[in-house]
Amino acid sequence: MKQIFLFLSVMGVLACGNQSASSDQHMTLNVVDFAAKMKSEPGTVLDVRTIEEHQDGFIAGAQQYDYYETTSFKAALNGLDKDKTYYIYCRSGGRSGTTLDMMQQMGFKKVYNLEGGMLAWRRANQPVATP
Repeated sequence: MKQIFLFLSVMGVLACGNQSASSDQHMTLNVVDFAAKMKSEPGTVLDVRTIEEHQDGFIAGAQQYDYYETTSFKAALNGLDKDKTYYIYCRSGGRSGTTLDMMQQMGFKKVYNLEGGMLAWRRANQPVATP
């Protein structure tokens, strides 16, 4: 009985840990694929980190929306055109993964999340803009 419970618990954790959405229009991409997608299909880049994190360096052209400003964050998302393409990232992928899910539920057509966030972007030596 303990083995069955352990197996089900592990499977539940693994299933919940997948931040990729089921649609190819709502998905988490690694750095290489994220950068390539931004080049092949221009869209709006959303940095969902805090202003302090954003000022430390960001992907060029990114608009900053603080995930932790819950009310204004959701209102800002609601004000965006749901038919446009969006590229979202945060520090390590957690906040942007949740944002991906939120935007999908809100009816956005094309949203791509950066796997590993800005940490992965920097590790891959991708260009970083500063204010």
